[in-house]
Amino acid sequence: MRWEDISLSVASTVISRHEGDAQIPRRIVLDAGSKMLGADRPAWATGYGRIAECPEARINALSEHHATVLWPEDQPLPAHGQQLQVIPNHVCVAVNLVDTVLAVHEDGTSEEWNVAARGLNF
Repeated sequence: MRWEDISLSVASTVISRHEGDAQIPRRIVLDAGSKMLGADRPAWATGYGRIAECPEARINALSEHHATVLWPEDQPLPAHGQQLQVIPNHVCVAVNLVDTVLAVHEDGTSEEWNVAARGLNF
């Protein structure tokens, strides 16, 4: 799949950042976790999703509401409060976990879509 073929991302905000040191790796924390992204991590995947703005970054840990992202040394850390686009590993799970999605069209217009199958898993 090519990057331009991806049709869904999760807008997430940088809520913490750390330049890293000898004991803690360079990383950021986002405000989207397993309840938004799903926790799927297939054997072939190197993380819990990708960051569109920095494909080399790796989401290495999830809690229910936060994602920890290891950030490459050769890339500037995003600013606190900056919004990033997260590409979930499994789109079905990400969509099933919300009541509505915001569809943003190429021309910049947007509309809200109800998730018709929300809550209908049996």
